[in-house]
Amino acid sequence: MRHYHLDRIESIEPGVRAVGVRAVALGDDVFTDHFPGNPVLPGVYLVEGLAQTAGVLLWETSKHSRIAIMVSVDRARFVAFARPGDLVRFAVEIVSYDDDAARVRGTASVGERDVVVAGLTFSLQEPTRVIPPLFQPFWEHTADIWLGRARLDGNA
Repeated sequence: MRHYHLDRIESIEPGVRAVGVRAVALGDDVFTDHFPGNPVLPGVYLVEGLAQTAGVLLWETSKHSRIAIMVSVDRARFVAFARPGDLVRFAVEIVSYDDDAARVRGTASVGERDVVVAGLTFSLQEPTRVIPPLFQPFWEHTADIWLGRARLDGNA
């Protein structure tokens, strides 16, 4: 199973907000068990999509000097389902930000319908504290793919 719950960043305004998207596919492994005959994307994956969108926003806001580690989910409300065939839009907005921590407010929606609304809090760490040097280029490449600055095959 992949652990990316974001396909791309649609728009970003460092220091302010970002919007990411994910196309939910019936072929996702999770639908084998959740739920047979009634596939529903688990809410935890929607929260992770919000977190990954926020992580890219905070990475860009810090000018690539901080990695966001989610430390809390506040007041999450799960108000509808995301299903195969849906395009989920992850909108996050910075509520507070300093060198050590950030808070964002996020909404995952399908069309005009909100699916999840949550506040997320992050610890902001220097990349060398959380990612071994060997793997740092992989994180940077992943962020560049989400932002449309690179491709999976390594070409720009």
